[in-house]
Amino acid sequence: MTMNFQLSEEQKMLVDLANRLGRDEFASKAARWDREHEYPHENVEVLRRAGLLGMTIPKKFGGTERPLIDAVLAIEQIGKYCGVTARIVVETNMGALGSIMAYGTEAQQIEVARRILEDGDKPAIGMTEPDAGTDLTSLKTTAVEHDGCYVVNGTKHWITGGGISRTNLIYTRIIDREGNDQGIGGILVDKGTRGFSVGRVEDAMGLRGIPEAELIFENCEVPAANLVVRDPKDGFKKLMNGYNAQRIGASAVALGIAQGAHDLAIEFMGQRETFGRKLKEFQGLQWMMADSEMKLEAARLLIYQAACNARKLANNVMLPEMREASIAKAFTAHESFHVVSEALQMFGASGYSRDLPLERMLRDVRMFQIGGGTSQAQMNMIARSMFAEH
Repeated sequence: MTMNFQLSEEQKMLVDLANRLGRDEFASKAARWDREHEYPHENVEVLRRAGLLGMTIPKKFGGTERPLIDAVLAIEQIGKYCGVTARIVVETNMGALGSIMAYGTEAQQIEVARRILEDGDKPAIGMTEPDAGTDLTSLKTTAVEHDGCYVVNGTKHWITGGGISRTNLIYTRIIDREGNDQGIGGILVDKGTRGFSVGRVEDAMGLRGIPEAELIFENCEVPAANLVVRDPKDGFKKLMNGYNAQRIGASAVALGIAQGAHDLAIEFMGQRETFGRKLKEFQGLQWMMADSEMKLEAARLLIYQAACNARKLANNVMLPEMREASIAKAFTAHESFHVVSEALQMFGASGYSRDLPLERMLRDVRMFQIGGGTSQAQMNMIARSMFAEH
C-alpha cells in the first residue's frame, strides 16, 4: 500500500473551491434548512454550476471521472459549514450512483448521469424497512417479474431524500415468473411512477434539511429495463459493495462537521477572556482541544486510506474495501461526536444556544453513529473480517 499525503495542485484548487463555497455560500443558510426542514435547492444549483455534483461520473457519460478521494476532499470542506449540503455531494458522487455505474446497463448509466449533471438530482437508496434495518437480509419488499415488467410491493422507511429524489435505487427480493426467489437485487423506481407514494416524513433530530421518508410501493409496475442487479449468488454482495463508498462519504461529512466545530472553538478561545486570561491559555482546555485534534487527524487518515485504496470496477468506478470502510465509519462517527461536544463546551452556555451553530452541529453529527449502518454493525463486520481465516 502506497499513500501520498501531498495533494496535487488540482486537488488543492478543489479544496479551496469547496471551502470557499462552504464559507461564502452555505454557512449563512445552514440554520434555515434546519429550522424550516427545507431542502437546499439553492445550494444544489451552486454545487451543480461549480462542478461538484457527479465528479466521479465517467467522462463518457459527461462527468470528470475524478477519483473517490477527490470527492472526499470536497465533502469534508463543505461539511465544515453545512452538513446537509455535504450529504448531497456524497449522494451525487457515490452510493446509488456507484452501484449503477458499476453494475447497471448503459442506458441506466446515461440517464442517471444526465439527471445529476443537468438537473441536480440526488439519487436515493431504498434499503431499510420497518422490520429490516441493520438486518437487511430480512427485507420483505418484492419485485415480481410479470409481462415485461416487475411489480414492486413493500414499504421502505428512513430513506434519505425520499420524495425529493427522482431516482430511487430500491433493494428488493427479485421473484421470477415461476415464483422463485432470486435473492436480493436492485431496481430503479422513478418518482411519480404509478403505485409509488411517499408516506410519513420523520421529524429527525438533525440534518433536517434532507427528508427521511417512508416510501410505499403498491403494485408498482416498473419496466424490466430498470433492473440494476439480479444475481441469485452475488446480488446482495454487489449492492453492499456499492454501499461501501457511501460509508466513506458519510464519514467525510462527519469529519467535516467536527472539524468545523473544532475550528470555531479554536477561534473563540483566542478571543474569550476569563480570570484575566484567554481561554486558550488554560492547560486543561488546551489538553481537551489537543485530544480532539488527534481524533480528527486519525479519522482523516482512516477515511483517506479507504478512499485511496478503493478498487476500480467497470467504468473506473471506485469502491472501497468493506473492512476499511467500516473502520473509517465506526471510528469517525464516534470520535466526531466527541469532538463537537468538546467544542461546544468551550463556548459555555452560548454553545447550547441556537444563536450559534454548535448545537445544530452536535445534532447533525450524531446521525452518523446510526445511519448507513450503525456503529455496532460496523464493529460486527470488522470482527468478521478479523476472524475469517482463523
